[in-house]
Amino acid sequence: MRRTMYTAAVLIAAGLAFLLSERTTTAETVPPPLNVQQVALFKNGLGFFIGQFACPADKASFQVALPVAPSHGTFWVSYPPDLALTSVVARQVESGQTLEAVTVAEMLRANPGKKVRLVIGDKEVAGTIKYVAETRNMPRPDPYQPGQRTAPADYQPWQPQQASLLILDTENGELSLDPRAVTQAIFVDGGAERRFVARDKSAVLSVQLKNPAPGQKLTVTFLAKGITWAPSYLVDITDSAKARLSAKALILNDACELKDATAQLVTGFPHLLFADIASPMALKEDLAQFLQALSQGQSERGRPGIMSNVMTQRAQFAPMPSEAAMPAYSAAEAGQVAEDLFLYPAGQVNLAKNEVAYIPLFTEAVPYKHIYQWDIPDYVSQEDSYQYRSQPPGSTPELQEVWHSIRLTNSTKVPWTTAPGETVKNGTILGQDTLNYTPAGAQATLRITQAVGIKAEQREFETDRKRDAMQLYGEHFDRVTVRGELSVTSFQDKAVTMEITKTLSGDLKTAHPEAQIEKLATGLRRMNGLLKLTWTLDLPPAQKKDLTYTYEVYVRR
Repeated sequence: MRRTMYTAAVLIAAGLAFLLSERTTTAETVPPPLNVQQVALFKNGLGFFIGQFACPADKASFQVALPVAPSHGTFWVSYPPDLALTSVVARQVESGQTLEAVTVAEMLRANPGKKVRLVIGDKEVAGTIKYVAETRNMPRPDPYQPGQRTAPADYQPWQPQQASLLILDTENGELSLDPRAVTQAIFVDGGAERRFVARDKSAVLSVQLKNPAPGQKLTVTFLAKGITWAPSYLVDITDSAKARLSAKALILNDACELKDATAQLVTGFPHLLFADIASPMALKEDLAQFLQALSQGQSERGRPGIMSNVMTQRAQFAPMPSEAAMPAYSAAEAGQVAEDLFLYPAGQVNLAKNEVAYIPLFTEAVPYKHIYQWDIPDYVSQEDSYQYRSQPPGSTPELQEVWHSIRLTNSTKVPWTTAPGETVKNGTILGQDTLNYTPAGAQATLRITQAVGIKAEQREFETDRKRDAMQLYGEHFDRVTVRGELSVTSFQDKAVTMEITKTLSGDLKTAHPEAQIEKLATGLRRMNGLLKLTWTLDLPPAQKKDLTYTYEVYVRR
């Protein structure tokens, strides 16, 4: 039975050519770039591109340009089983770009054959422009040819050799001079051209078929840098029961032009080991540089971390019109799950290079509740030294920060990725913080602002000490008993829910009222274990509540 499915993606190894810049052909017409039909965007500046190109009707060989440099190990060519593909070769061709002249030297370059009078210092020279040199890259010594070869005296890798040569045909012969020294240029016949063509190099794929295959399509897939998406959320808490959560994405495109491309926005933490290494098919590096990049695990720039989109900002503005306060996008689509990644559908995208697109994702009503959080850190360092300024009984307690937050339940069909979350009420911004990754069905806490209507006080003091209670590996430790006292007072006109957390090192002896205790795995090599205590309290208006705890901790002498 005739196979109609595409073969597994196959890269024709025999047809690959790793060409250096010195092997560039003469100027050619650069073919149209690969038509990108689908792109999956990661938040760390990477995109997974899928494109197709059709075979011409009467040719067995043709070219297609790469729109962006692929990452190593991700470039694949797929084709129907009845298509006889002989080779795919990456090669460089010269291309041109028309630019407006912005210097006298560029004006001279734009007008070869023109008669001019040039002012250089206090002298004037007349003649016809015969040649203006272009800036070029320094030639690379070939390490693989026989014989000893040395680099030019002024050889500097990656540094271009600045052009500084103008040849003028004068009555006395050809005059060579530096065009940068020309302060004035008078074009005798007028009509000077202000535009010139700057030559560049482009990478193209030369495809060779055994026979013409009219209409047959080849599919190219690869991972590449230069495109990302930056999500953000807007949370409207005007309704006391349900928060209206809107999500949007900004697509930042520095890679290539996208025409009617289907975009998906990826959330998750993919393992992309060679993402920073350019594929040899991109012709960006020679063999030595490619091997060095492989050994170092990166190329061009350092390996980026996952973009967290963390921004913090607190401000108060005048109320906005209510109809503009909250977008009303459609409900969240189910999207696709690919193992541990989730792909948001972003629809069709038309985006030129260096443009940014605003993509509305969804608006949903989700359950939420207000919560006031007081987080008290551990005062014992990793070196087992007590760093809190101990206070005697009867002293004035230390004031602490309390945060007014909201706890959202993700009742949508999609996870919420880590992104800035802005909270508004009645058209006024209340605050902005990071909304952390939240799977569907889970809860997320978003800070709004500091709670000035809640007074939180704390103090810790030593109640007992047993000196030199333990000796371990030549170190001496005292066992200290610490008592902590907490108090919270509400100056609000409504009841609030307080969530108080205290991280401590050592062994908990008492806690009043009873706290939820969580043993933390961090710091397993420390002398003391690490605990997290959590109290959840209903605090009536104009009320005060006291809490106490006692623990023992080993402190290095």
